[in-house]
Formats: sequence, C-alpha cells, structure tokens
Amino acid sequence: MPVASGAPGGVPFKLVRMKTSKMRLKMDWDYPVWKPAAAEDSKGTSSSVALKALPRSDAFAYIAQNDRRPILALRECDSCTGTDDALLSRKDDNEKTFLMARWFHCVKLPAHVLAEDHPFRNAFSERHPPHLFLANADGENLIPLKGDQSRTELWDGMLALLEMEYSKDAKKALRNIQRLLDEYDTLDGREDLLLEQLEAEIEKNGPKSYKLGKIRKDLARVASAKEKALAKEAKASELGLKAADKQTTSR
Repeated sequence: MPVASGAPGGVPFKLVRMKTSKMRLKMDWDYPVWKPAAAEDSKGTSSSVALKALPRSDAFAYIAQNDRRPILALRECDSCTGTDDALLSRKDDNEKTFLMARWFHCVKLPAHVLAEDHPFRNAFSERHPPHLFLANADGENLIPLKGDQSRTELWDGMLALLEMEYSKDAKKALRNIQRLLDEYDTLDGREDLLLEQLEAEIEKNGPKSYKLGKIRKDLARVASAKEKALAKEAKASELGLKAADKQTTSR
C-alpha cells in the first residue's frame, strides 16, 4: 500500500509510491542536437558549415523529427542545468506531471539556445523567451510557461494540448492510470509481505517446508495480477494521436 510522508506544522503530506509505480513515474527526455551536413568545395574538400538560426518551422521540424506527439520543451539555464526545477516542484506532488508527460515529446534545450546563431533560436520568437513551453510538433498552439508556474497552470496547459492533439479523453485515461498506480502499490505490498514470509519459512523450517508451495503460488498470483494491470495501463495510454491518424488516412 502507498504511504504518506510529511512533517507536522502545516507541511503537506506526499503519497509515497512503491517500486512498480515509481518505475511508471519517470520523464523520458530527448536532447536534440543540430548536426549540419559538411559542405564540399569544387575539389571535394569538406568544410564545416557555420551555425545560423534556422527558420522557425525548420527548427521545430528538426526538434520533432519523426515524433508527432506535442512537444514539452525545457530550456536550461546556467542555474538549472542538469535539473528539472523549471518543470517539477520540490515541495508538491508531481505525479500528474509525470503521467501526462508520456503523451508528450519531452525535449531539453541547452542554455545557449538563445544565442543568435543557434539553429533552434527561432523556436523562441517571444520577446521574453519562456523557460518552458508546450506546443504541437509544428510549433503551433504554443503555450509559454515561466518556470515558476503553479502545478494547476502547468496541468491546464498540458491537458489543453492533449485535448487538441489526441482523439481520446486524456482526463479519463489519467484517472484510470492513477487507479492502476494504487493497484500496483497494493500488489507490491502484498508481494513484499509474501517474500518476507518465504524467507522466514525457509529460515525456520528449511527449503523443503510444505508451506513454501502455497507462498510461491500466492507470489505467482500477484505477478499475474501485476501483468494484467500493466496491460490495462498500456491500453489506457493509447489516446490515438490525431496527426498519426491523418498520416494514415492520407496514404
């Protein structure tokens, strides 16, 4: 079972997930790097191509590549490089952020992306470039975020993009997956207890104890239930990307 952690004095309690749920609550970051093709002169000698800012549409096309999911882009800065501080809260629960991130192409861009000659500079055409933004794969419907936004502001923006870009209801899928996290925690708790019983029985009565068979059967049932829950999660995660549907229809 999940447990709550926290401290007295008004500090909010956080739900502490168990091992299977923790594995489901991770960000999968991409780090796009522009690699220009080498130019050749009339003698066939290669030379490096000078960096320059790509047109906005080209910048997004290079960032997205073949991934048509909406983009969640984090621009690093000198003070936050190597962290997710502009996206994740240190004091509040980030579970919904982690869960919704599975439906985004999450990319990190370096601090020097704002340099005038950086190929991705025009992905930030705003007067005050955001620390974080959400957009579709082509850079349209961009939602800028400052980096110190509230969880509600972030989640509202993420849900707005998911509604635009996917065919199925992301809110419903999110609720279903959160219920499955609770199920994972219950199963993990049961599994841990059974493993403790198994170890104690072996220590007490040896590896040939007749009680071990029942414990192992119970462990197998837990493993089977966990596999079924994972299959339910995979199905719930299939929202149907509209861009993919359009590509299939046009073929």
